[in-house]
Amino acid sequence: MKLLFTDLEQSETTYPLIDDGWFPVEELNLVDGPEGLTKAALTGSSEAMVKGQVRCTILSSCDRCCTEVKLDLAADFVYICMIGRKEYERGRQETECRQEDYNKLYLNEPVIDLGELYREQLYLSIPSQVLCDDLCRGLCQVCGKDMNQTACECEQIDQESPFAVLRQLKDR
Repeated sequence: MKLLFTDLEQSETTYPLIDDGWFPVEELNLVDGPEGLTKAALTGSSEAMVKGQVRCTILSSCDRCCTEVKLDLAADFVYICMIGRKEYERGRQETECRQEDYNKLYLNEPVIDLGELYREQLYLSIPSQVLCDDLCRGLCQVCGKDMNQTACECEQIDQESPFAVLRQLKDR
């Protein structure tokens, strides 16, 4: 869904989440959702504020034992959308990004693509490591059995480490 600046008003208007092809179905295994809503309002002649939230449940796999895990993704966002990327880039020098600039979007044209914002927020809400349980023991490095379900009798592989010499001292 795309919002035109000309369609926005000074007061906040609520827009329900409409899946018009923005959701990355092929990349994320959707179980439930997506659901959410967005509020948008003009704050100036070339500036608008967009507040929203998006939620869904996807299937992923545990990074340690490869079992299937349901992930509840949720993201709340607030952006100040400004027209005039060219003006921003023209006066831009290498400067440090300040915290108040983190939520600013500079647009080439007066159109806000909500689908792009939703997609970005969902990707950012995926944890960097997915675990079925905090105490997940993973797979055996030798036989590949799930260590959470059964214990295996395999000899564990000693990884070469620069600290192996210290282990020899400890064993004496």
